[in-house]
Amino acid sequence: MNLKFILFVMAFSSCAIPLSAQELNTENNQSPQNLAEIFVEESTFEFGTIEQGEIIQNVFEFVNTGAEPLLITNAKGSCGCTVPNWPKEPVMPGQSAQILVKFDSKGKRGKQAKRVTITANTEPAQTFFTIRGEINAPEVSEKPTDEIATAKETIKNTRVDVNSFVVYPNPTAEILNVELKSFKGEQAIMQIFNSTGQLMDSKNIQEVGDETYRFNVSDFPEGIYVVSTKVNGKMRVAKQISIVK
Repeated sequence: MNLKFILFVMAFSSCAIPLSAQELNTENNQSPQNLAEIFVEESTFEFGTIEQGEIIQNVFEFVNTGAEPLLITNAKGSCGCTVPNWPKEPVMPGQSAQILVKFDSKGKRGKQAKRVTITANTEPAQTFFTIRGEINAPEVSEKPTDEIATAKETIKNTRVDVNSFVVYPNPTAEILNVELKSFKGEQAIMQIFNSTGQLMDSKNIQEVGDETYRFNVSDFPEGIYVVSTKVNGKMRVAKQISIVK
């Protein structure tokens, strides 16, 4: 009887030790179900064909669909020409936020694809956003020196506030509203492109005012579209929208 009891205790102990270690490991490691999660309708922005020297700024809108506040600890472009601007405060569960990605096409030519890596308390820890398109570039620049200096100064001061370009509602089925009040007095061209780069509608604004600019998108097929605004012939800022039926 004593021998059987001893064997039983030894067998129970050999099972209990791994079980305790597993329980300890579970307590010390956050479950994926308790992490934040980045959900974005479209993580790739196609800017089409632009002229060398233009600046593309795209606003990626995302939602934290996880269970914990989203904390973005770092955002880095694949090269110095691609610069992200991300929310520094926690994004609460269910809350939306925006990441602005600025791409400077100066000195670039041909097809381009640039990636931004977002590091946060998600699983996996990194999320990727991509902007890509093609750049037309002259073989030899004939711009005078003073014009080049002016262009450099323009580039240095072209980062926009993500809230300066307001597009709503998103998603939409009939009317899309665009507000450019932060660019008041500037010349602007507003364009809507579908996912293949086809121009669907446009407005040429000689002088931006306080009004809201409206697009009727009721005849557009369901899908993801890009609303792009070119300000003063050099800087573009864009946002993706969803059209639903």
